[in-house]
Amino acid sequence: MRVGISNEAFFEEIFHVYFQRIFHYCKKLMKGLPITLVEECVQNTFLQVQANLSKLRNHPNVAGWLYVTSRNQVNVMYRKLYREQKHEVALSDHLANRLAACSQELYEVLLSTLDFKAMAHHVLQQLSPAESEFYVDYFKRHLSVRALSQKYNVSETAVTTRIYRLRKKIRSTARQTLFG
Repeated sequence: MRVGISNEAFFEEIFHVYFQRIFHYCKKLMKGLPITLVEECVQNTFLQVQANLSKLRNHPNVAGWLYVTSRNQVNVMYRKLYREQKHEVALSDHLANRLAACSQELYEVLLSTLDFKAMAHHVLQQLSPAESEFYVDYFKRHLSVRALSQKYNVSETAVTTRIYRLRKKIRSTARQTLFG
């Protein structure tokens, strides 16, 4: 990789050169799983790239680092799926079909009665002032991980961890708001 270029340009170069390769590698490792899970692993890999740009500038094998990181992200996904599947219950085809029909009806009713703006407002009100400020900086102002790291005086790794935890909290709060 080139030395003397900005971190953003360096990240873009890594992304441009390796995105397709990492995507296909993750897809191969996750054969048979939904493409959204593959995309999540690739996204998390490049979040790690963003958090470790300074280390990668001098790394002797950037491609190797990317493949190991993406394999680690796939392993994390498999562990997550295993934990979720431990608590699944097998249903007969008949019961599964009935449940699917009911859930489609419930989904349509939910969509027709749900005020998304009010729900989003309620969910965001559940955030602490610090989380709220971080949310605005990252999701509304689109500040980079590096900029957030400098603003909050924490490492880039800490910023990516905060992003992950904030997303998780927002999802959890939205589920609680919707389903009690």
